[in-house]
Parts: sequence; structure tokens; C-alpha cells
Amino acid sequence: MRLLPFFCIIAIFIICVFTVFIVPARAETVTQIARTNENTLNDLVGRLPILFVPNAREAGQLSALQELLVLHELKMRGEGLPEELASALSGNYSAIISALIEDRIPEDYGFALLSYHRGLLNESYEWMGRRDRDDAEAGKIIETLQFYREELNGNAISLWDVPDSLRTPVINGYQVWVNELLNWGCDCRQLSPGNLSRVGVLADELARFEGYYKRDGVVHPYEREQLHGRFLKITLKTIEILGR
Repeated sequence: MRLLPFFCIIAIFIICVFTVFIVPARAETVTQIARTNENTLNDLVGRLPILFVPNAREAGQLSALQELLVLHELKMRGEGLPEELASALSGNYSAIISALIEDRIPEDYGFALLSYHRGLLNESYEWMGRRDRDDAEAGKIIETLQFYREELNGNAISLWDVPDSLRTPVINGYQVWVNELLNWGCDCRQLSPGNLSRVGVLADELARFEGYYKRDGVVHPYEREQLHGRFLKITLKTIEILGR
């Protein structure tokens, strides 16, 4: 196994970084604007410091997996749906991810909102697949998305009220990405149940460490170093599992 300097980015994330930063010079639709001006999972994951470089075969497997996850995120944002519906889905998805990354809502609540989002997304694609679809149904889905957005806004604390000493955006970004990976893997069966289970165990382990360091309302500098030390080890294990 070869090691790179701490701030190097693993080959698995080349595609996601390219996808995020190579954007049209002019966003012509509301949906494109939402996609190019909000934080995205792939943007966050692309910045993770990784100390693992897979061999050529593993790199190909992981890169292909990451590309499929890019497609997953586009679907989560309503790709292919009518503009107004896709914009509502994209905005809701970005709002949930941002609130999770910024420590403005509890993790369990944010993951529950993502689950509701997936349910509405499935309804949207089922509606789109009907020949005799009723536009009123799309309007109801949009209204439900607006309801959840309002609920999120009401329950999320202001970013101003989250002290920097408590924020862990890199850790949170990884946890959100793994949550999406597990849900995507279960849906499309691209990952074996055994590997999904192992990744889930590692994610739970990191969440326990994070909770331990945050329980007094502040992550001290030495605690942050210890947390990120564990994060790097867990991320290394995760990548090794996904490359099998």
C-alpha cells in the first residue's frame, strides 16, 4: 500500500470533483441554479483527506462506483422530471444536506428527512411513468416538499448559534455520504449485503466517537485531532471494503 501526503485526494474521487466543478458558464434553469450553487455530496466527499491509494483494479472498481453515486445524487435531485418538481426536490435535498453538514439539526432527524425525501422521489418517478398522469399529483408532491422544508427551517437552529468549536463538517460530510451509499446500495444491489453491513458498522463506530467528543458541547483541539485520527482509519477501512 502506498501513502500520499495528508491533503492528497484519492483517485476514487476524481470523477466526483470533475462533475462538481465543471459546470455550465450560464445556468439556464432554476434546477441548474440549485445544483451549481449549493453544497453537494460529491463536493464534500471530494475534499476528504484520504491516505489510501488502491491498485489499478481497485481504482477502477471504486471510480465506477463513485460515478454511479453521482448518478444517484442526480436522481435524488429529480433529474428528468418537470422543472418545477425537479427544482423543489433539488432544493429540499440541498437544504437537508446543508443542515446536517453545518450541525444545525440532529443526525437522526436529518436522515429521517432524507428518507421522506426518497419516498416523495419514488412517487415523483412513478407519476412521471404514467401515460395518464395528472398534473395535480405533481402539485401535491411539491406542496409536501414545501411542508418538509418549512418543518426543517423551523427545527434547524441558526448557523450563527452553532459554535465553531462544535462543528465538524468533514466528519458530517462523510457520514451523510455513507448514509446515501448504504441506501443506494440496498436499492440497486450494486454492493453485497456483507459489504454494506461492514460499512454500516464503521459508520456507527465513527458516530459513537463523534458523540463522545461532542457530549460537553465543545470539541477541544486535541479531541478534534483524535476524532480525525479515528476518522482517517475508519475511512481507510471503508475504502478497502468498497474496493473488494
